[in-house]
Amino acid sequence: MTAIFVLRHADRAAGADSLSDAGKRRAQSLAGMLADTGVSIAYCSDAQRTHETLAPLKQRRGDALTIHEVSAADPGGTNAHVQLVIAAIEALSPGTVAVVVSHSNTVRSIIEGLGGGADATIAETEFDKLFLLVRSADGQNTLLRLHY
Repeated sequence: MTAIFVLRHADRAAGADSLSDAGKRRAQSLAGMLADTGVSIAYCSDAQRTHETLAPLKQRRGDALTIHEVSAADPGGTNAHVQLVIAAIEALSPGTVAVVVSHSNTVRSIIEGLGGGADATIAETEFDKLFLLVRSADGQNTLLRLHY
């Protein structure tokens, strides 16, 4: 079994590539929720706001959490970002707990590409959705929809 938390970055500051005060509080909440899950690996885009969303979790987990940046600016843009994240998750060992922090226009595609179905939409104004995809060895995947 592999568990993957997939979410959009926390609340964005108006006109900036950083988190608002509400986003910083939400990132702290995320860290509190995930710190004891055994999460050991994280993927995020090259946007500052995705790194800021993971920062409190990294602070709590320390060396137990490795963060990998998967650029959305490389040739191929968001589609390449989605495919690279999917490939990285597919390569994880069974039993791994991972988190993916991406964007409203990529979360659904990442979840769908990992076999979690297509019911993972995020509106441009939503920052509180957190999806947990549990992938079992027998191919029976479960997608939980949470809020944080």
